[in-house]
Amino acid sequence: MAKAKLTKRVVDAFTCPPDAPRAALFDTELTGFHVEAMRSGRKLYRFKWKLNGNQGRETLGEHGVITVDQARTRAISLRGKLFDGETPAATRATAAAARARAITLGELAEKWLEEGRPAAPSKRESSWSTDARKLRNHIVPLLGAKAAGHITRADIEGAQLKITEGKTARDTKTRPRGRSILRGGAGIARSSVMSLSACYSWALDSGIVDDNPCLRVKKTKPRKMERFLTREEAVLLQNTILEMELDAALDPRFADMVRLLLLTGARKSEIVALQWNEVDFERRLIRLPRERSKSGEKYIPLSGTALAILKKRKKLSALRKPMRTEDAVGKAAKDRFVFPSLIGDSHAQGLQKAWERVRRRANLDDVRLHDLRHSFASFAAADGASLFLIGKALGHTQSQTTERYAHLRDDPLHAVAASVERSLLFSSPNSPTGQDEE
Repeated sequence: MAKAKLTKRVVDAFTCPPDAPRAALFDTELTGFHVEAMRSGRKLYRFKWKLNGNQGRETLGEHGVITVDQARTRAISLRGKLFDGETPAATRATAAAARARAITLGELAEKWLEEGRPAAPSKRESSWSTDARKLRNHIVPLLGAKAAGHITRADIEGAQLKITEGKTARDTKTRPRGRSILRGGAGIARSSVMSLSACYSWALDSGIVDDNPCLRVKKTKPRKMERFLTREEAVLLQNTILEMELDAALDPRFADMVRLLLLTGARKSEIVALQWNEVDFERRLIRLPRERSKSGEKYIPLSGTALAILKKRKKLSALRKPMRTEDAVGKAAKDRFVFPSLIGDSHAQGLQKAWERVRRRANLDDVRLHDLRHSFASFAAADGASLFLIGKALGHTQSQTTERYAHLRDDPLHAVAASVERSLLFSSPNSPTGQDEE
């Protein structure tokens, strides 16, 4: 064990050998007080202690941030607390408990939503918005007044049950012709607990709480909602869209959005907010940056029909005249979207309501917009595409996800059964084929 009286000159000269990850130099005057030099060049003042069968090593500060004398003073103070029977672990636990008592779950949720972004740089803004809605609308009304550090597994399981039973659901009038409708259910309950768990994980890393009680909660199982269009339903859907468009019952922007969702297997947000700088006509694909896709940077291949839809929209965009109250800057901002809003400089809003009218007209009331993505994968699998290629087209990063999307419907399954049947019949001596040959 290397020892020397720690002074600024000694610590400055002390380095870590190139063949070791770190090296320690202990002070000759204060037992346990030492400096650790890392291979990177960083140096930390630390204090090693033993008392009544307990032992530990506490970091006092970094050389250059604090001086040798400041580190020595901290070590002496720590030694005094140890002699008084106050261990560093107990001190930290007391401090953490005090912090936990001082902040409610509602306050913790808002703190995470405001300060947690740097800890999750790849998380999309839409995901933050979803977490905010789940916490503010479902978790906080049930548990928000309780101290964050006193929330137990039983508390969260009770909240999950209440959300499942619809206790947090409500229908609120927000403006003369607007409503805010919150629904409960097992799916909302599960995702709300997951949002709360992410909040607690950040709080744990930040030293605000000592535990994440969500980790031990048995979450409700999501109800599988895999609905695939048959080929006949897909034709019916396209005909219905065209009829409604010709009857002026459906905005052409929404008509083309639905067509592209069916033709590309893209997510709703990826098409609704699509921008022209994301469309590569030459390479026949859509390039989505990391912040615009759930799975990171993504390439969506375009079929001939999908490409024709986008070319048509590009021509319409070029022909669009600015509104009377719209200046050149406003027109440029609006025109960056493939499907611009008629008001403001954002993309079009209202696809969900338009879709509900379409599916009622086509008698496809149980089909969601996201089911068009399921259907894309189902059609591709039925036509013989491999799971690998389907996953690439949908932008999946895990093969298990593609397997979930690529379940096959009746016709492909019957084809498999028929193939096995032919093998069995031809190999059986009692098969009809064998009797004919005799």
